[in-house]
Amino acid sequence: MSQKISVLVNTLNEEANIRNCLECVKWADEIVVVDMYSEDRTLDIAREYTDKVFLHERVDYVEPARRYALEQATNEWVLVVDADELVTRELRDRILQIAEEDRYDVVYVPRINYFFGRAMRGTGWAPLQDMHVRFFKKWCVRYSDEIHSPVGVDPSARVYELLDESCAFVHFNYIDAEHFIDKLNRYTTIEAKNSAAAGRSFSGLGVLYAVLKEVGWRFFLKNGFKDGFQGLALSLLMGFYRLSAGLKLYLMERYSTENVRDTVLKQYARIAEREIRRYEQS
Repeated sequence: MSQKISVLVNTLNEEANIRNCLECVKWADEIVVVDMYSEDRTLDIAREYTDKVFLHERVDYVEPARRYALEQATNEWVLVVDADELVTRELRDRILQIAEEDRYDVVYVPRINYFFGRAMRGTGWAPLQDMHVRFFKKWCVRYSDEIHSPVGVDPSARVYELLDESCAFVHFNYIDAEHFIDKLNRYTTIEAKNSAAAGRSFSGLGVLYAVLKEVGWRFFLKNGFKDGFQGLALSLLMGFYRLSAGLKLYLMERYSTENVRDTVLKQYARIAEREIRRYEQS
């Protein structure tokens, strides 16, 4: 094949996933792994598959490390794979065909999302509801520094949507409720801090609208009901995601600091000290 492909994988403590991920991309001409100082065996496993393993400072979300990984790719075509994803044979074959035919520059690829052990059929996470820019020519794409921000695509790029569920990533998304809530807590803190840094102000009505829109969009417009109770749970949890991000921004504004917890603890300490003094004065 004349068109060479680089696969990019970003990692942080992905020992449980990385071997399966890399086994499914051994066909690539180049595998680039960018790790954020994992504390498990991720790096050891990655080095079994490629000598192009790089380190990036640990940050709270993947976008800056993704941009660094893209800089390390030496081939024109790039396939971006998350460590908890698998590239199926059907997807590999389609990718190779697209690269060889050279009719497109950017490809949106679907994902089969497993949520609490079940492949989702709706709720915004069905394969054709969850399309991402993952296969592209290197010059066409740029990554932002903001969490969950859309990938920047050059306006002149020829874009193709791969609307074929048989050619989707397999994505082992969230294992259980604790896993989901842990990530929700971390991501909403980052979003609130980014909003504060960008000068965006809290709006109670705005948060209420975002919550209701999220739940309604997922459960009704994106057929969350097809996923039964898990579809309802995901819809409500994503609504809570919007509420949590809004609440954290509200508290940052109220106390004029990103470190709300320490500020409130100091306030509680003052209240406790006052009550103790009352005992001493009686």
